[in-house]
Amino acid sequence: MPDEQTNAPADVPRIISEFRRNEDFVARYANNVQIENSAFDLKVVFGLLDQSGAAKQPVGKLAVDQHTSISLSWPEVKLLIFFMQLHLAGYEAENGKVKVPLDALPPEPPSVIPPQFDNEAGRKGMELIRKMRAEFLATLNQP
Repeated sequence: MPDEQTNAPADVPRIISEFRRNEDFVARYANNVQIENSAFDLKVVFGLLDQSGAAKQPVGKLAVDQHTSISLSWPEVKLLIFFMQLHLAGYEAENGKVKVPLDALPPEPPSVIPPQFDNEAGRKGMELIRKMRAEFLATLNQP
């Protein structure tokens, strides 16, 4: 049955032909990202590392000023991962591997599972984290 709004056959995909920015559109920079998830979506919280007060903070402690959050549905997350990997691959093909500073690498998971996660699902989750971290680190060492 044809699409009522476009009179196009139902099997013809719709293509976005225009992107418009709202009057309140804002472009921002972030060098820190935190992630929160729920059964419905993933919230990405962006911020900036503020080192100006480092002398006032306890040793090893820094502050991040969070400024924006965006929530994405899980299908959008999956698509975003694909497109981000695609853009990264293109960038690296033209410019060489992106180097990740050692102090920015994901931390190693604890060797002892915290009591609240010491169950079958928690152990599987911890193993998945270890595996995915190892795979990520291996990509950093490839030429």
